[in-house]
Amino acid sequence: MPTPAKDSAEDSLNGFREEGQIPTNYELMTGNERYEYMQRLAGKEPWADLYPIVLTHRGTPKNPIVLKGQDPERYIACTGFPADSHEAIWLTIRDHGKRNDRCPHCGNNFKYEQEHAHHH
Repeated sequence: MPTPAKDSAEDSLNGFREEGQIPTNYELMTGNERYEYMQRLAGKEPWADLYPIVLTHRGTPKNPIVLKGQDPERYIACTGFPADSHEAIWLTIRDHGKRNDRCPHCGNNFKYEQEHAHHH
């Protein structure tokens, strides 16, 4: 049986299977699932910003705790240093340049550095 000619532009795109073949999971993935898969293939942790922040020192104005993210602001819960020294105080931290955000309870200083987002 002769193969039909490729009529549409979609038929000539890479990733489309020949008739009768089953596409792989990779070819079917979209959105967050594809992002996570591609990050893991590259040896990166796709959701690293969801893990708890491990404080190795008390944040001071000269040596703040540096946090990174892609959004204009980030929500964190400070529990003091060492961890669980006080109840969780929720803070909204932003990239202010030279100014730091500070926990009103324990005085920990946080510096937020906004990274450029890569849109997919």
